[in-house]
Amino acid sequence: MPVKFVSALLFFLLFTTGAAQTAAADRVSIFRFESIQTIEEMQAFLRAQFPQGTPRNVLRQVFIKQAGATGLVHPVFQSSEKYLYDINLCRYYIWRWNISGDFDMNDKLQQLYLNGQALYQGADPMLSAANTPAGQNQKIAQIKRPRPEADKGETAPAAMVYDQDGNLETTIDQKLIGVGPSQVDPANMGKMVTYTDVPPWRSIFDMDDAKEIAPYAGDCAAADAKYNGPATAAAP
Repeated sequence: MPVKFVSALLFFLLFTTGAAQTAAADRVSIFRFESIQTIEEMQAFLRAQFPQGTPRNVLRQVFIKQAGATGLVHPVFQSSEKYLYDINLCRYYIWRWNISGDFDMNDKLQQLYLNGQALYQGADPMLSAANTPAGQNQKIAQIKRPRPEADKGETAPAAMVYDQDGNLETTIDQKLIGVGPSQVDPANMGKMVTYTDVPPWRSIFDMDDAKEIAPYAGDCAAADAKYNGPATAAAP
């Protein structure tokens, strides 16, 4: 096969692969986290837009480049990464979107998680405490995620963590149970969602920081009235 033909073929394959990934990201339009209001809406969006087999670069393009999330590769398992986006709900609560994915050796999506909950059937979750042998010093401990920016409300959301080796500094053998709101609205945070057997790294309680905390895009007046009562008229 002529060298020029081989070179042209390789260029074509590289170009079409890159173009296909860009087109896949463009199908999501210009995504903004603020356009999603509930856990259920985000679950539906993720399942519809990122089926199993989606290239890793597509998720990075949408969540990091378009939407401004903080992307972090797992410190131990390079085939797992997450996208963090925090919203300050009028200083009453710091809402966290934690979207994480497991990828195969070809950087194709195997499993997708929202706040630690797997979205697809038939894919074995990684980072599972069940994959780590239990030690002699197993313990259950409470952890708190400092959120000083929510100075009007919940400054330290808490969860219970089961640790298989008794060392809270090693996190790959941990799973937690905790609760969080279901709706991105400081005046009505919806029902409580229970997260069970979730690896802390994938959860809303993980200690990694987003590069910034976005302000709430709505009006804070309803939340202030709910928690503080109606504003008192100024004296003449």
